[in-house]
Amino acid sequence: MRRKQLYAMILAGALAAGGVPATAMAADTAAEAAGDLGSGENTEESAKEEQPAEESKEPTEAPAEQPTEAPAESNPTEAPAEPAQEEKQETETPAGTTEENKEPTEAPAEEQTDTGIAINEVDADGNVTPKYYKSLQEAIDAAKAATAESSATVIEVSKPIALSSTVTVSGKKISICAVGDISIARETDSFTGDMFQVSDANSSLSFEAKDGGSLTVSGAFTDAAVTAGGSIVNVSGGSFGLFSNVVLSGNISSADGAAVNCTGGQIALAGGTITGNTGAKGAVYSDSDILAEGTVTVKDNKIGDAQANVYLAETAEFIITDELTGSDISFTHAGAAEGTEVLAVAEGVTVADFKAMAEQFSYDTEEYILNPDTETNKATLKKKATEPSVSPSVSPSVSPSVSPSVKPTTTAKPTTKPTVTPTKTPSFLKYKSGSLKWTDHTTVSLQFSVTQNCKWYYFFVDAGTDTKVIQNMYDASRATNVAKANTSFTVKAENVPEADTWLVVCAKPDSGKAKMSIFKLNTASFKKKRPGAATTSTRPARTYAVTKSTITGLENPLKFTPGTFYEFSVTGAGQNDEKPYVSGDERWIPMYWSLSENPTKSGEKNTTFRIGSPKGIADAKTYNIYVFFKKQIYNGSEWQDTDVIESVKTQFSSQKLSPEDLTVTPTGEAGDNGSGGGGDGSGSGDETDAELTATEAASEKDGGSSSKSAVSTLDESPIGAMVALAALSLLAGGYILIRKRKKDI
Repeated sequence: MRRKQLYAMILAGALAAGGVPATAMAADTAAEAAGDLGSGENTEESAKEEQPAEESKEPTEAPAEQPTEAPAESNPTEAPAEPAQEEKQETETPAGTTEENKEPTEAPAEEQTDTGIAINEVDADGNVTPKYYKSLQEAIDAAKAATAESSATVIEVSKPIALSSTVTVSGKKISICAVGDISIARETDSFTGDMFQVSDANSSLSFEAKDGGSLTVSGAFTDAAVTAGGSIVNVSGGSFGLFSNVVLSGNISSADGAAVNCTGGQIALAGGTITGNTGAKGAVYSDSDILAEGTVTVKDNKIGDAQANVYLAETAEFIITDELTGSDISFTHAGAAEGTEVLAVAEGVTVADFKAMAEQFSYDTEEYILNPDTETNKATLKKKATEPSVSPSVSPSVSPSVSPSVKPTTTAKPTTKPTVTPTKTPSFLKYKSGSLKWTDHTTVSLQFSVTQNCKWYYFFVDAGTDTKVIQNMYDASRATNVAKANTSFTVKAENVPEADTWLVVCAKPDSGKAKMSIFKLNTASFKKKRPGAATTSTRPARTYAVTKSTITGLENPLKFTPGTFYEFSVTGAGQNDEKPYVSGDERWIPMYWSLSENPTKSGEKNTTFRIGSPKGIADAKTYNIYVFFKKQIYNGSEWQDTDVIESVKTQFSSQKLSPEDLTVTPTGEAGDNGSGGGGDGSGSGDETDAELTATEAASEKDGGSSSKSAVSTLDESPIGAMVALAALSLLAGGYILIRKRKKDI
């Protein structure tokens, strides 16, 4: 249940306002593609689990031999009958195994050794038997390959472990669970790299302990003068989770995060303690949101002698995914400033007392405190108020005997005029009164005019957000829409949230300060005008087979006189579906066409949907043509490409040409503008139309064979005969070579 809690926690964070990186929960389509292309790897994993005796004999050769010796198609229910399954029930089986101990029959003695590193296997009758491994890495390598839906493989550790090299988790979901009070440490002072590495978007690693147990992962060296170059856990993809009764400590490192260094992945803290570590930026470094719940302690870590616990880089913040109680988390932020958001509650999560949760966080320096907003369940940084001891206007020659308690004669006003003024419509940016209106349930539109060249964009904030906070949210890199001086433009703001919301339109002139306009979409009168949500939003997702795509324009025989080209139309399945879309909807987008079933060369991929032959085709024949499509899936807000590319096979025919047809002078139609495809640009592109060098379709007597007959064009050269002779020559040479090698052997 704890692992499910971690995945739910990561998923909740991904739905939070502000957005968790897409890498947080893995790339589903990448995982599917890997499974399709790498069935041999899956077979190998299966073989590793079913043949431990061979692994112990030949560990370096097993991966290459397993796929042929234990194919993936083997029935897993037969596994308990193998000797390796019976061997696991020896007297050293951990407590809790329901099977009686049995005498091994053929397995080597070392297979019976309780190494303290085990994966429990369940047979068809539900009996649990531990399978032991010599190292954590060996156990991880034996775990099943990860998919977006798969759960983590639990590796139970019942003895202390000393690491002599980095343990890597890639393409696997792993939970290391302590049975009893267990420690994992460095074996020698010469091992200074990362203790654990997590990579690949679909990977995960978590540390936890069984009831009554504890796990301590220490990066400490016996020689206090030694410094590590790596972290306890380095996350470059996927996720890392920490649970209760787990401690990360003792690592003194030059890495940004001595305990956990996360760049491009996700950290989820569901309990545990991180203390006594020293890093370049503290104990924990993360450039993405950190998910938190339960009781978490991150304190007493350092940079040199200064307190440095969690360092949030870029726009990262803490996301609360469930109740947080009794925690002590101290941090700093790379973008620290008045109003910087550092804490929020995940979307859809209800908490009892947000203020009490915010009080469990503290800033590493004296400069800032947290300012929680119980209405929005978000907290921002607030500078601590400091009272100057002397007036800023006092001359430096003032006697130092002035009492520090004397108030300065003039003090700076606590608030100064902001750089941008979102509450007023600036002169160069003018809103057209009355133009704000709903166009559908999730879209509003409004009009502006400008007197200067500028770039603009928009975003939404929760109703009631402090204007200073809004000012600090301005991001010049997002201002990509261009408006020319003395013109008007329309803002079409899509995906308006269901909650009470304000719309912020930002514009920055080529020279001058950025301006903001705030539109309160939560007023009673405007909310009443909001159209109802489409009732079809609850429908099941629309899914299509690529074969539902349509190809028109090739139905009738075509007269391929020299230089004549024909356009044909391609519409992907689901491509013309109309809004509203729902999460999970699918569609296929045309990319390119080819006369080859498996085009590999750039010249074989044509992104312009026109077909013809500069030399013409004299005979009446039928040919195969393949149109390739990319699959897209709607994620709830936008269409996303997948790695799935499939083709639809159709046919076209050529008419027999008369002698008069052969004298036709090309009309230049090939140079006409045609309908280009949305391909990858690797084919003939939009510059020229594809030259038709068609391969005749297989006849009925071929019985569906994918083989092709010779090229048929107006070129009367004996191309087919020459190619056939060349192929026979190569085959003959190969046969002689093979015979000679066999004879040599």
